[in-house]
Amino acid sequence: MTQLRDLAEPFPAALVKKPPAGKFGSYVSHSTVNERALSIVGPFSFGVVEVIRGPAQEVTVHKGKPNEHTYPVREAVVGCLATLTVDIDGRTVSITEVGDVEGAAAQEDGANLKEAASDAFKRCWMRTGLGLHLWSQGDYFLPKQLDKETE
Repeated sequence: MTQLRDLAEPFPAALVKKPPAGKFGSYVSHSTVNERALSIVGPFSFGVVEVIRGPAQEVTVHKGKPNEHTYPVREAVVGCLATLTVDIDGRTVSITEVGDVEGAAAQEDGANLKEAASDAFKRCWMRTGLGLHLWSQGDYFLPKQLDKETE
């Protein structure tokens, strides 16, 4: 099997988490993506190349009625661009993706940047096939296609 085929293998159902209330799409944790990537390709390079600041929309955090708090619109870290460079099957590829932050007004900029970088990290790996099944859902065909190509 090739590294590309290994990256395309869906995560076991036990590692896939359901989306939080009000959000869409199952996911796997940042650490799980990192572990899978390291187990298949070994070391790689990943870094934030641009921090995106802008108006963070007002957000109300509900922790029960008496603990409800509204954070007003403010200038904040709302995303980032990050680049992954990795060798896959003897070919070096660099992928740049965007990561964003939900509820940026309610968090400190450091936490926002970490969330955006984590999102970009997972999106970069998705471009290699790792976790792509989570985006494609029932339309996912990459492993079967790669198997046909190696027959």
